[in-house]
This record gives sequence, C-alpha cells and structure tokens, in this order.
Amino acid sequence: MSKTNDPNRLITLAIHTYDQAVTLKNELERAGIEAVLHNVNLEHPVVSSGVRVRICEKDLPQALKVVEGASSSSSRRSRLKSHVVIPVDFSPFSMKACKVGFEYASKADCSVILLHAFMSERYRFFMPFGSDRYDNGERDDEESVKAKAIEKMKQFRSRVEEEISKGNLCNVMFQTKVVEGLPEEKILECATDNDAKLIVMGTHGSNRHAIASLGSVTAEVLDAGRFPIFTIPKNLSLEDLSSIHHVVFFSTLNQRDILSFDMFSKLMRVKGKKVSIIPVVERKNRAMAKKASKQFLQYCNDHYPENEFTIENISIEGDNLSAFEQFVADNHVDLIAIPDKKKSVFTRLFNPSIAHRVLLQSELPMLVVPV
Repeated sequence: MSKTNDPNRLITLAIHTYDQAVTLKNELERAGIEAVLHNVNLEHPVVSSGVRVRICEKDLPQALKVVEGASSSSSRRSRLKSHVVIPVDFSPFSMKACKVGFEYASKADCSVILLHAFMSERYRFFMPFGSDRYDNGERDDEESVKAKAIEKMKQFRSRVEEEISKGNLCNVMFQTKVVEGLPEEKILECATDNDAKLIVMGTHGSNRHAIASLGSVTAEVLDAGRFPIFTIPKNLSLEDLSSIHHVVFFSTLNQRDILSFDMFSKLMRVKGKKVSIIPVVERKNRAMAKKASKQFLQYCNDHYPENEFTIENISIEGDNLSAFEQFVADNHVDLIAIPDKKKSVFTRLFNPSIAHRVLLQSELPMLVVPV
C-alpha cells in the first residue's frame, strides 16, 4: 500500500499488451474515468508488453464495472450461461460439494458440470516413482476402467436427480462428463474450455492417500491460480451459503488484494457480513504493516460500508496455525477467503502458500481467489 491516504493516487488496474491496454483506456475514458498507461516502449509502442493501465484509487469500483462489462460483452458470442465445475469421485464428500455448488449456481444463474476424471494404467507410468496418489489397488484394462467410470457417473447422476426432486439440492441445469487423464489437468482443462465462474471441490475424497498429500488434486488445482475455487472440508457443518456470517480474509495489503476482495465480494455477495482481515506480511515489511493495514481497512470501509471490517494481527508463521485456529473457534468464523497466485513447483515445495497450509489443516470451507 502507498504511504498516503490520497484517494487520487494511481493504482494498477490491469497489465496488458499495448493494443489491449489502449482499448481498455478508451473504454474507461468513455465512462468518465481518467486512465494513464505506464511501461510503454516510446520508440515502438505497438510491441510493448506488460503495459500497465493505471487509474485513481477512488475510481476503482466504477472501473471494475467497466472491465466486467467489457468482459461479458466479449463473451456474449456464445450466449451460454457461465458454469460451475464440480469434480466428483462418487464419495459422500462429492455430494457435499454438489450441495454448495448447486446452491451457488442457482444464485448466480449458472449451470453445473459434474466432472469425473479416471486414470487407466498407461497414465500411472507418468507418476513419480513410488507414488500411490491414485492407486485404488485395481489393475483393470483401459476399457474396463472407462466402463466402470461411466457406470458410476450414471449412478451418481441418478442420486443427484433424486436429491433435486426431494428439494435437497437446488434445481439447476447440469451435465456430466467422464474423461481420461490426470484429474488436476482435466479439471483445469474443463474449467478453461467452459469459462468456469467457480470450481467447487472436496478436500477429502475416496482416495485416503490424497488427504495429507501436498500433491492432492485440490492442492494442484489451487496451485494453478487461474480460477476461483471453493473447497469443501470433510466435516463441513455449513447448512447453506446464506448461513455464512463471518469471513476471514487473508491479505498481503497490496493493490492486488483490493481487486481480489472485489472479486470475492461479487462471488459471495458479502453485503452485511463481518469480515476479519488478517495481514500476511513478510518480516522485512513489518515496519510498514501498521500503516498499510490502516489504509486497507479505510479502503474497505469506504467502498463496502454495509460490512463490518476489523484488522486481526494473528501470527501464521511456518506451519503453526494454532493462533489462527483459536481465533476461528472463539469468533465463529464460517468461511476463509484467500487471494492466491500461481507458484512455481520449487516455491510451492519450500515456501507453501497460506492457501496450502489452511487447505491441509483447517476444517472450514475456503474460497481461493486468483490474483
């Protein structure tokens, strides 16, 4: 965050190629928002890459509406609803994910894709030596594995239709897909091909080896950092999305988190909810954390006056989340929201993200928003 509270200070709205940046600048100015371009190659502007579109902080809410409008108009070519992708492994946890995913789809006017990815023996050749992530003890031929997966999906679809007829699931349009390949790759492929608005995943599936593994499917999809992901823990007690009243939002107190919170607020419609902001600041930046926290809190209060915001300075160093878990228990937290970005394998192994640590240790649902 900047060292001042000046609402006219410039913040980066987007980073584009030169042509895309100019187009966005023109759209913003047509809406009465002043915008400037930074990092332009003055001798050869057309070949500039990484051009920053910058606006005044006070104009951010209106600018985001312009960006959202431009995005939706470009996607109207398909005239199709947005999708919620729900990967399933046919375990009881899959139905828990469906309950949340179908409710969200109903409120957001989306359709649902139930996706199951199966692995034949040939795919196990590409797994690390000694890996048993997807080992169910069976060694069937490819056609047999595929036939079993299709049959299980038919049975699961029947269960879903029955739950809808009983009123236990929201009645939304849904389709099923059974594909062969690594689950994390196929989930991302499906989300990309269908312009997914949200991916809803259980954190504990039928494969017990995946529960404590950093290589679990949910963690791998999370690491891609390309789509909002709602994770469903094993012992979820949440009745429905409307019962979410208290949200914890982890923040590094930078500009990207402002954009992430706006995306989060649109995804979950946080109006009227209590939001506890937990700063995640590197040791070298802690001297500025107090001022940055104050600025971030001021921004949230100014732009989301319907919510109650607080800053909670809770230690989350290393793998020790005990202080955070105590805060969750004492304050009846219902949901954890975390901005997350794509990380390299090296970084992920030696410096796991907050999202990873919470995913593996918390029993609360979590919404991870890409930045």
